[in-house]
Amino acid sequence: MDLTTLPGYVPGFRDTLGLRDLGGLEGADGRAVRHGLLFRGSSLVGLGEAERRRIDGLGLRLVLDLRATGEADGQDDYVPDGAEYLRISGMYDSQGREVDFSPAGIDRISEQIADSPETFMSRLYGSMMFGNPAVHALVERMAAGQAPLYFHCTAGKDRTGVCAAVVLTLLGVPDERIVWEFLLTNSYRADIINNMPDDLPPHLQGADRERWAKVNSVSEGDLLAALAAVDERHATREDYFLQEFGLDGTALAALRDRYLE
Repeated sequence: MDLTTLPGYVPGFRDTLGLRDLGGLEGADGRAVRHGLLFRGSSLVGLGEAERRRIDGLGLRLVLDLRATGEADGQDDYVPDGAEYLRISGMYDSQGREVDFSPAGIDRISEQIADSPETFMSRLYGSMMFGNPAVHALVERMAAGQAPLYFHCTAGKDRTGVCAAVVLTLLGVPDERIVWEFLLTNSYRADIINNMPDDLPPHLQGADRERWAKVNSVSEGDLLAALAAVDERHATREDYFLQEFGLDGTALAALRDRYLE
């Protein structure tokens, strides 16, 4: 796929950062998501000078970091002048603990995955849709007009992907386009997915190429499970917006007017 032809492509960054604009997708009432307001990607760690200048040029007012405490410790984001930095974990396990993708956290995750490998990620995705402080903070900041904003986790795929799906659902983007945008992560990360290193991290010792690719990509089924979880609890998406975020019809219309054109 030629990423440069996509409406959300932002030049000047390595593809593997997954940094892109949610603008250009068709939302409610035939309007499109405005460009230059909502950005997603991976952590802003280890950026080169040219990439920092490009971040500066986005005019960000908020950098929302979805990483767990252990992941962010010692791995500071580049935060441009004038932007607020806010870190709130974007994913929690069934015990209410931050899902941590640091080396220590991955060991704990590996134990949980061993118990239910086929459903583990789908359940985590579904749980992100309800009572998630990071998602609530994102929606609240959007409603307050604190944009342009950038939200990310470590790899910019799972936690970031679910947050993007919530944002796009609020803006009336059809599910099939939300899934399409979500799966773009696999194109942005193709170089990582297709090139398994010889020196694997401890939690992937002995992994074959199929497992390596699965760990480093996203699955359509996981996101569909999250959207299905919403529809199982709520008769309509509008009811979800109201019950979960307190957005009634007037507030939802105002949000869409701000981010659609």
